[in-house]
Amino acid sequence: MNRIMTVAVGTCVLLGAATLSHSKAPDHVAANAALGRRVFVEVYGEGKINLVDQLYADDFVDDSPGGGNGRGLIKEAVAGFHTACPDLKIAIEDVFAAGAKVVIRYTGRGTQTGPFGDIPPTGKAIAVRGITVFLIENGKIKTEWTEYDRLGMLRQIGVVPGQEN
Repeated sequence: MNRIMTVAVGTCVLLGAATLSHSKAPDHVAANAALGRRVFVEVYGEGKINLVDQLYADDFVDDSPGGGNGRGLIKEAVAGFHTACPDLKIAIEDVFAAGAKVVIRYTGRGTQTGPFGDIPPTGKAIAVRGITVFLIENGKIKTEWTEYDRLGMLRQIGVVPGQEN
């Protein structure tokens, strides 16, 4: 009887631990998705550069084309976007989260009334789609991969000839 009771108790403990650890996983994934949304709404969308130090890891890596190391890259990019398009609005189309990764598909819209790098203001409206993947560690963004329609954006503001999107 003791052996059966020990096996039964052991099985309950194992099943309980598995259920407990499994139930924590969705909370972790939901928190990661919420962090990704917050970055797009508040940092990219509203230009709140002061949040970058809070939301990105000290050893952050931007593994996007033209990326590099450090949170300063994000601050510079966000400032540049909002200088070029002060009316920038970002609509989040989809958010997918699995484990430590979050994928966000979005569309940014604005009017280029300020310089964008070396490109002078054109006064033209743009709509640019993109996808960003975040790797999140310890509640902060560790790595970011972003691809957006750069060519389409340049066509829309008239810098590159071609059909506008």
